[in-house]
Amino acid sequence: MKNKKSLLKISYTAIFTAIILLSTMLIKFSTGLGEGYIHFGDCFIYLSACVLPFPYCLIAAALGGALADILGGFAVWAIPTAVIKFLNALPFVFFCKKSKILCKQTISMTIVSGIITILGYFVTECILYSVASATLSILGNTIQAVASGIIFIIMAHTLDKINFKSKITKGV
Repeated sequence: MKNKKSLLKISYTAIFTAIILLSTMLIKFSTGLGEGYIHFGDCFIYLSACVLPFPYCLIAAALGGALADILGGFAVWAIPTAVIKFLNALPFVFFCKKSKILCKQTISMTIVSGIITILGYFVTECILYSVASATLSILGNTIQAVASGIIFIIMAHTLDKINFKSKITKGV
């Protein structure tokens, strides 16, 4: 029975990694600000952190985000993205213990995670390019963070209607 649970956790981690990768690369909309874009990857990072156990959700978040950068032609961003996406999932792990995905805590965690995104990419861009360049990217990263939070709330509300979390967590 323990091997079956381990296999299920690994399988769900792989599935969420793939969903995060694909929803970052394929479902995106330009912000009109340089190379920045709104994508659905962060929404699935939040979802994975709400339904997968620790540390599996963190692995899915870091790998999915980093692979999206590598496969999308932005390999220089892969390691910082892995760290940032790991940190994006972390607040959900500590504060989202309810049976439902959408609750006051998860809504609050979208804000915390958004701040992590904005600060993480600001620091990274300061290191890779310049403070001026990083300052210009704040607006685009803020738009991405806000959009991710809104999309997550809509998605979580919909998934709660079909008891998604209880179906996923039953076997793990």
